[in-house]
Amino acid sequence: MTPRTMKPSDGIAWVTGGSSGIGAALACRLASQGWTVAISARRKDKLEEVTSFSGKGRIIAVPVDLTDAKAVEAAIAGLEEREGPIALAVLNAGIYLPVQAEAPKFEDYRKTFEVNLSGTAACICALTPRMSARKTGQIAIVSSATSFGGMPTASAYGASKAALVNMAACLRIELHRHGVLVQAITPGFVETPAQDDNAFPKPFMVSAETAARRIASGLKSKRFEITFPRRFTWALKAMYALPYGWSLPLVRKQTGWDKPV
Repeated sequence: MTPRTMKPSDGIAWVTGGSSGIGAALACRLASQGWTVAISARRKDKLEEVTSFSGKGRIIAVPVDLTDAKAVEAAIAGLEEREGPIALAVLNAGIYLPVQAEAPKFEDYRKTFEVNLSGTAACICALTPRMSARKTGQIAIVSSATSFGGMPTASAYGASKAALVNMAACLRIELHRHGVLVQAITPGFVETPAQDDNAFPKPFMVSAETAARRIASGLKSKRFEITFPRRFTWALKAMYALPYGWSLPLVRKQTGWDKPV
């Protein structure tokens, strides 16, 4: 069966990292389009602030620690039993911990990989058997433009996000014959608290609401990558397509990391 994009009539949507930022804005956007949207994160109180949305659809809180694979499986089983099948999943949960290369902390690497990569894998393991059995479904994995190549202070975050694009590509290949559509989302800079820790220029930054609008629009297409703002992400892709001897000095210059300490 050829994969297709999902509609509210196909089931419910599930958005991880739904208590703030892009996740919360996207949940509201999807609910405004008629979806019942389940949002997950660890803190129930933060999730419930988002569920106050009033519109065409509804938002429900499903608190869970996404790094606990057994807890994720139980949460998904319970959610589908109560609300019906998950037709659309946007795996957005993630953290950004800046790493200073001259004084790195192993804990920052460990926690970044645990949340961004292992947490996403736990969701995939709970979702794909169910969607494959139903021969339908749509999964979008939120990565980042930092997945394109090296960026200062992002040796942990960028590595995790690059891995997510590879994960999505592998799943896209494998799940096509099971009728499941897989996409990768690679936004540029989005106004979130995490960006406060980035000590370099952030051109073409967009709001979480703008990001949600772009993502919701991309979810209605079957293209693999949903990337925005394109005038930034495409320029970044072009720069990283250059030989490393050219691209890495360019990144150092553009980010201010060419200046002596």
